[in-house]
Amino acid sequence: MKVTRLETYALSAPLPQAVRTSTHRITQVSEVIVKLATDAGHVGIGEAHGPFLFQGADGLRQVNGILETITPLVVGRDPFEAEAVWQDLFALTYTSVRGIPTLARQARVLVTAMSAIDIALWDLKGKAVGRPVHALLGGALVPRVPAYVTGFYYRDGEKPDDVVREAAMYTELGYKTVKAKVGGLTPEEDAARVGRIRKAVGKDVAIMLDANQGWDLPTAIRAAELCAPHEPFWLEDPMPWFDERRALERLKASTRIPIAAGETEYSPFGLRTMIANDLVDYVIIDSTWAGGLTTWRKAAVLAELYQVPMAAHHDPQIHVHAVAASPTGFILESFADPTRDPLWFELFRERPEIRDGFMAVPDAPGLGLELRDDTLEKYGVRVG
Repeated sequence: MKVTRLETYALSAPLPQAVRTSTHRITQVSEVIVKLATDAGHVGIGEAHGPFLFQGADGLRQVNGILETITPLVVGRDPFEAEAVWQDLFALTYTSVRGIPTLARQARVLVTAMSAIDIALWDLKGKAVGRPVHALLGGALVPRVPAYVTGFYYRDGEKPDDVVREAAMYTELGYKTVKAKVGGLTPEEDAARVGRIRKAVGKDVAIMLDANQGWDLPTAIRAAELCAPHEPFWLEDPMPWFDERRALERLKASTRIPIAAGETEYSPFGLRTMIANDLVDYVIIDSTWAGGLTTWRKAAVLAELYQVPMAAHHDPQIHVHAVAASPTGFILESFADPTRDPLWFELFRERPEIRDGFMAVPDAPGLGLELRDDTLEKYGVRVG
């Protein structure tokens, strides 16, 4: 079986109301879909959802340009050579490969693009042998995987009762863990907001806090101290990238709140540092921008050896396979509000359901996903 064609679709869906984190104002959600056709008649699909796609059309163009450049390293290959393909593509971050000049200056965009290809190759392998992707990753260790809901974004004109109503929506859906944004207000204001959420969800629902790298170290220490009485489950991505590792070490020593980070790492080597240097209590990985499920597989070995729980960022329909097959796989991220991620709610013919805070592990071949053509036409355009 050989890959005969690579097709790319660029999708962008506007949000009905902009939402904010500590560092970004989000007005739309964008992603790249890759379809890999083979001479055996199978078609694999992969998704890329990287930080560059926050740039909308410009980010989509960057990723598509990379995909056009690297297509010769994919077409003609056997999907079961996924590791070899990954090695060739990743090598472009520092050298030339088979006549393709190095893409070192676009390394992060390259890794986002290769993520979609790698995921599509795993989907193809599963379809070729009639087994789900989690079986190829070693087999599901659990029949269902816990999922938390991300919400409580900052919105213009927000009133105190708004977070109470949002909390009620999530608890009524059966979620046992919610994640709230912090870092966009003063530590005192954020702590008061977290207190309202805690009161609304009750003591039996876990609350994760996500600062989206919006604090410096002194602010993070102060905010953690103020939020600690509300018993956060974890504090995620507190500090910016430029000194994140050193700052995480110091923050971790100063607070009893568990630290979670890793989603912005875009290579297994960065994840290795997070895990081996004991910088996090939970490592978060997003295979749709960190190099695909092959990157997840590499990190899963480290996480098991160091006994660090692995959480997934975004795209639970893909990560359910990875988390279920990982010895320290822990939890998925999800959205329950269509106004936050229209693509998640409209992209698939049969969207995997989250019931009472869990997603069942699929048993269909490959990823078990089929795209809706009408959604591709509504939000996207074929660009390659």
